Amino acid sequence: MLKSNGFTLLESLVALLMLSGILLLLSGLIQHAHRMEQALSGYHQLEWEVFLLQLDNELDDAEYITTTHNEISTKVEDKGKMVPLIIQKVNKKIIKRQSGGNQPLLTGVDQFVCQEKNHGVDFVVTFTDGKQKEGTWIFK
Repeated sequence: MLKSNGFTLLESLVALLMLSGILLLLSGLIQHAHRMEQALSGYHQLEWEVFLLQLDNELDDAEYITTTHNEISTKVEDKGKMVPLIIQKVNKKIIKRQSGGNQPLLTGVDQFVCQEKNHGVDFVVTFTDGKQKEGTWIFK
């Protein structure tokens, strides 16, 4: 009886079938990860636009005071007197601080950099996932 050291045709077909199944699953996982990344990117864009609208609404009647590297200081009228309103980054959030209370405006923030320019404040927000967004608040 002749004994060979190679693979039979059936063994080769089973190995190719297993390899093609693994590659098919890997392809599906890559496509799913890409769709999830696009969905998260859309969520970040929507959250950014809501933040810009909310910031504009919060600072609409504010009187500008000054800007530091990571803070915007203003005054607003509250119950007949002027009180400070500060926009700043605290613990991975951008918050509004007014009259002893804090209101989160944007979450997942790694850096918040502000700079005063020509009747406005330019700010750059870097999120924890590395994405950056830029905005401007124009004061009156």
